[in-house]
Amino acid sequence: MNERVWGRVGALSGLVFVVLSLLGAFLYPEQPRSDSPAAVTAAWVHNHRVALQAGMIISLFAAGALVWFVGYLRTRIGDERDRAVKVGATVLSGGIAVAIMSALAVMPTAILAFMDAQPGGIHDAVLVRMLGDLNTVFFSAVSVMSVVFLAALGAAMLDRQLPAPWLGWLSLVFGVVNGVAVWVEITFSSYHGKVWNTIGWGAYIGFLAVILLSSLTTMGGRLETRARSLAVS
Repeated sequence: MNERVWGRVGALSGLVFVVLSLLGAFLYPEQPRSDSPAAVTAAWVHNHRVALQAGMIISLFAAGALVWFVGYLRTRIGDERDRAVKVGATVLSGGIAVAIMSALAVMPTAILAFMDAQPGGIHDAVLVRMLGDLNTVFFSAVSVMSVVFLAALGAAMLDRQLPAPWLGWLSLVFGVVNGVAVWVEITFSSYHGKVWNTIGWGAYIGFLAVILLSSLTTMGGRLETRARSLAVS
């Protein structure tokens, strides 16, 4: 595979991640409120088990696409300056951390669906509540890693190591939103209303928007940093 095709595939993996993430998240109805009785959550799992399983599988593949994309982004941050190398390493490690935590975050729901399909189903209310709450709390870890990734990505864009410096500011803004979302996801053990839910969804959609725009702005063309290196040479 030549460099141009490899670059196109790498940039396209970001778009694939966004599409798979949205499919995985909206393939089934939203989970019941966190303060709902365990029986309500169990019924939700039972009534939508096939959709839940499909959503979890798609979300796992989305995590894999994200690993590919952040690896591609690392190759775009490619000149020999120490600062660029350090920022590129943080973009890579932060993006991989987001992918790993995102994959882990789907496991509680996947386990609920897995157990529901077994003979006897799920009857332990404590277990149902624990796995349901764990699904919510796990996303705080995703948000923390998103802060690291978005901050590093924004820095790389503002330093013109990647295209579209304006997108760097947007990345930093949504990094802050994800930081606030960590507090929301960890501290509220009951339903906390649409205002706070907006922060959680804003953090998630904002992250996807940054990935989508990064994918589109880096798709095709010569590497900007390599062009600068050749010019210097």
